[in-house]
Amino acid sequence: METRTFVKLINLLDITYEGETAEQNIRWKMNVLDSVGEFGYTLDCDNDYITKEFTTNDIEFATVDCYNFMGSANEAERFYAADWIVVKERATGELYAYMTEEIYEGAF
Repeated sequence: METRTFVKLINLLDITYEGETAEQNIRWKMNVLDSVGEFGYTLDCDNDYITKEFTTNDIEFATVDCYNFMGSANEAERFYAADWIVVKERATGELYAYMTEEIYEGAF
């Protein structure tokens, strides 16, 4: 059976950065909640963009809101809606986006 490649997603609230302070983490989470809510997802940049191969038997379609974001140390991150095909792995419930040539555009 043919497989396709997908990129793991992470809830925006679960993103952490090495060396961040508790205050920075709280500011990040408040910005996420105020901007996109508690159920926004993005590519799992915490783990170097994990990819996985699936057949159609391994996955089911999922409907979640996905975002790219950008910002700097001097301003709050801004979130941009991403139009990705999202699936849920049946065995684990983890979310993945279908790998396309454009998927990493705007991903930081």
